[in-house]
Amino acid sequence: MFLYEWKKLLLRRGGIWLLLLFFVGEIAISVLFCQPYDRVLEQNRDAYDRYLSNVNGPLTQQKREYIENEMARLNDVHIRLAQLNSNYYKGKIPQDEYQAQLADLTQQDADYTGFAKLYTQYIYVREVPERRYFLYTGGWERLLTDWEPDYLLLLVLVLLLTPVFCEEYESRMDQILLTQKRSAGAQVLWKAAAVGSLTVLLTAAAQLCRVITYAVAYGLPNGSYPLESLVSFGASVKRLSILQGFFLQFGLKELGYLYCALTILALSVLLKKFALTLMAGLIALPLPFLTLRDTFVLVPVPGPWALTVGTVYLSPSQELIGFTEMTPLHLGLFVLAVAMLMVLLFFYVWWNNTNWAIKRVSFGKGGAKQ
Repeated sequence: MFLYEWKKLLLRRGGIWLLLLFFVGEIAISVLFCQPYDRVLEQNRDAYDRYLSNVNGPLTQQKREYIENEMARLNDVHIRLAQLNSNYYKGKIPQDEYQAQLADLTQQDADYTGFAKLYTQYIYVREVPERRYFLYTGGWERLLTDWEPDYLLLLVLVLLLTPVFCEEYESRMDQILLTQKRSAGAQVLWKAAAVGSLTVLLTAAAQLCRVITYAVAYGLPNGSYPLESLVSFGASVKRLSILQGFFLQFGLKELGYLYCALTILALSVLLKKFALTLMAGLIALPLPFLTLRDTFVLVPVPGPWALTVGTVYLSPSQELIGFTEMTPLHLGLFVLAVAMLMVLLFFYVWWNNTNWAIKRVSFGKGGAKQ
């Protein structure tokens, strides 16, 4: 039955073509919209990486001295270069002497911008040296600071899952199923299993596209370093490594999209019409983010959209007006509330598709009645 439900989803309803378009779309979005976290840093990446190789990891006294001395040296080069240009244009030195000194100072000064990026990171790291390490953060910052759900994934879920029950309702097949001894109860379980596994795989595929894109374009090094090493998570109250933060976000997103899938199934059972369910799904899932993205007032609410953005549960942000990071305890309670709502949604779907929902028939003087 499980494979049969998968076959209906992918072959009978043409879902395989929709999935192919989804994968093409995810890859295209990941590649075309892959922007660096810091464009200036990427333009001076060679110099930055060269300096980073000397200080990568936790801050030590030796690294402090190295960074401070190098900054003093480059500042001196910067000043000497400016003074050289000033002296030349004032006619204080001849052109051949100017050209000789200019080449040397310009070569040394070329590293200034790349080192300045590392020095900015040093100022950040030294504030809390025990929880912040030196590493290249560009790839991780881009991967972990996604403040919106995957709208393409939400659209595909609505289009794929709306027919799961609506098709039977519109063809009256549900009435035939309800006359069976076991009713459609077993079928509901297999449908839910097929829907759940498909949602998990699609969410994982979408995340994998982003991981591969950022790993190839920028690199994702030192995942074992503290999450607070990333500037976007500097105020986080959760003591996690970068990889732990990534997997927590991924787990929350999986739960969120499963919640969305159950919401679509519940809407289809409630409305029973394909067009109505399709419209209701499109309104209930992506619309809250499209209309309220500047405040995210709905994110802390345990709605079907709540966990599709894992970032907001790891760190507060200036983008989220009036929203503070959830502590581990509050996040656990929030996930528990969502899980309970998902159980209620599943029970609603199951109850309305079994003959246990039909009251016992009794006969009286007035004839048969429910």
